[in-house]
Amino acid sequence: MYNNRFFCITLLTVIFSIGIVFQTAEADAISLSSNNDVYYSEDYIVIFGSIETIFENVPITVQIYHDSTLVEVAQVPVAKDGTFAATFNADGTQWEEEGTYSARAFYTANVIGEITFEFYNQMIDKSSAAFPVNIPNSGTFDVGYTIRGGDVRDIEMNMERYSILIQTSMDTSGNLILKLPRESFDAQSDGTDENFIVLVSKENTSAENFANVGYEEVGTGSDYRTIRIPLEEDDKWVEVIGTYVIPEFGSIAIIILVVAVSSAIIMSKSKFSVRYN
Repeated sequence: MYNNRFFCITLLTVIFSIGIVFQTAEADAISLSSNNDVYYSEDYIVIFGSIETIFENVPITVQIYHDSTLVEVAQVPVAKDGTFAATFNADGTQWEEEGTYSARAFYTANVIGEITFEFYNQMIDKSSAAFPVNIPNSGTFDVGYTIRGGDVRDIEMNMERYSILIQTSMDTSGNLILKLPRESFDAQSDGTDENFIVLVSKENTSAENFANVGYEEVGTGSDYRTIRIPLEEDDKWVEVIGTYVIPEFGSIAIIILVVAVSSAIIMSKSKFSVRYN
């Protein structure tokens, strides 16, 4: 009788301990990243990350989706330090659709991670680099960019409007993807991300020549925000307005930003157009 009672207590203790282990694992999140924000046909896509709680001989599953369509899947081992990496070749009939793709990693039913990236079929008319932006009397900070359909000629800061101004030369319609470092340039209010205001001009930097355009935020992290801006042939200037530029210059409240931009729009209402809405 005593042995049976002892066995039951031991069994319950083991089950309870296993439950705690699984609950802890399911509470973990997968840290997930990619080696690029934008890929083109035949590029190699590397999805990598880490997880805290490891189960011996249990692989991690990484899936690539476009909308609701499963494009590719791989199962890769998890190293002893919790890291993993899966490589995909963006080639073949399953990589025909352009746009935003998702990479999803699964370790247990509730331990998952997800990121997005952009994919385009053609590699022509593409350039990618990090552009140093001059800070008045304080050096520079880098803005990463990828442009399709043209080139980036210059990026400068406008401290009065809390914005960056990008000079482009667009030979055809395309898009501009900007990787914006949060510590140097951002749009926030009370610690919460706000939308940037994006203006585009085909003529010059006079306020009446700019049109408000929509954009897509294709990547958000603790250090960067990545946005994709659609551009047309002959677009020459792109202005991205935020609420924050460089720590020593402080920040402005979002309401001040809205008032300033609204005033500019009202003053040029007769000539102002809105695109991509």
